[in-house]
Amino acid sequence: MVAHRVTSAALAPFAREADDRDAAALAHLFEQLGHPCSEEQVRARLGFGPPDRRVLVAELDDAVVGLAVLELIHPLHRGAPEAVLTALVTDANTRHRGVARALLAEVSRRARQAGAATLYLRCHRRRDDAHAFYRAQGFDETHLTFNREL
Repeated sequence: MVAHRVTSAALAPFAREADDRDAAALAHLFEQLGHPCSEEQVRARLGFGPPDRRVLVAELDDAVVGLAVLELIHPLHRGAPEAVLTALVTDANTRHRGVARALLAEVSRRARQAGAATLYLRCHRRRDDAHAFYRAQGFDETHLTFNREL
């Protein structure tokens, strides 16, 4: 898979598919997102899952500094697949440098390429900064989400 550079600036972030070598960086990023897991757990999870899952990382200055997880679902009541952004995080030390925008652009490109007409996500109520980011990127708040532990 060819990585797509988002901008031509030498130090601009770019997104690519994650692989096993990224497991430690992914574990670090998931911890910052509030979902701690070990490097071994990440490596194992990269090896299984739905066939329409894409795990992308953003690199900046030769380091993995962000991740996004795109999953396509095929609801029976819809004619086209829907794209779900199940995770997006930028390392705390590199925020406000275009990493999340670069990942979101690549996720959107891949979702459109797969035929999805909608991209949606869940974001915890307490993440006000993330809400502002998503609104600035053109997302609308449209639904309530209800959870029940099983």
